[in-house]
Amino acid sequence: RTCLLILTFLATLTLSGCKDFLVASNVRYDNKSYLFNTMDVYMPKGPLKPNRPAIIAIHGGFWRMGDKSWGSGIADEFCPEGYVVFGVNYRLSSYAGNTWPAQIDDVQTALRFIRKNAATFGVDPKRVSAMGMSAGGHLATMLALRDDPHGPEGRVSVAVNMNGMHDLTQAGDQVMMDYPVGMQMVLGHPAPWSHAELADISTPTFVRKDVAVFNVHGAGDHYVYVRNGDIIHAALQAAGAESEYHRIEGEAGFCHEKCWMEPTVRTALHRFLAKHLRPE
Repeated sequence: RTCLLILTFLATLTLSGCKDFLVASNVRYDNKSYLFNTMDVYMPKGPLKPNRPAIIAIHGGFWRMGDKSWGSGIADEFCPEGYVVFGVNYRLSSYAGNTWPAQIDDVQTALRFIRKNAATFGVDPKRVSAMGMSAGGHLATMLALRDDPHGPEGRVSVAVNMNGMHDLTQAGDQVMMDYPVGMQMVLGHPAPWSHAELADISTPTFVRKDVAVFNVHGAGDHYVYVRNGDIIHAALQAAGAESEYHRIEGEAGFCHEKCWMEPTVRTALHRFLAKHLRPE
């Protein structure tokens, strides 16, 4: 099966126009869902090299929409720096039966798959980080904090949280737009939700000290409110973790998807990843 994966992967690597990467599309990492359990692999151009650092790019969409193609923007940014980028799909709550914790289960499964096949992808299994925006920021943070029941290969120690939602036990108007709709879909039933249910989908429940997390959030974000960034940063610091927080104020802070591209944040993000993943 591993040999088949290698041959299939190499055969599907294609040039991506004038981009600085090659891409293998729709690599299957699991069979729980034929529709969702695939990823796109973005490789820096040039000879295949071993032991490169890697980024799992996790799209947003309130856990109910979005697509792995979000990873192409991350590949644009980081493949030229020597990173291999994996844009992953996960089960969306807008489809029947895909309730929490299906989403974190899928990204943990994808991470284990990447590490198991690290030699095929030319990555160092010890230098894999998670990066996500909005619901993807939540899942990237979860991937660093929450233990995988299948073992330590399903957790990262470095994560980038872009405008993610975090403490879902708060009043909905402190968390995100359309909180009742989003929570009904991802938890599978309308309110009321038990504290245990809400705590299980909240990243502060799982804070630990053996992680490094880069957080960015726009103070004027109309979709996921900035209080989320304040809370997870404070919780990480209280646990003794390394937490770097960029809270974007003023006119620039009316951002959601593009907050991380604010020039000083973008520079800091590259520095953070270089520090922890040490790309060539």
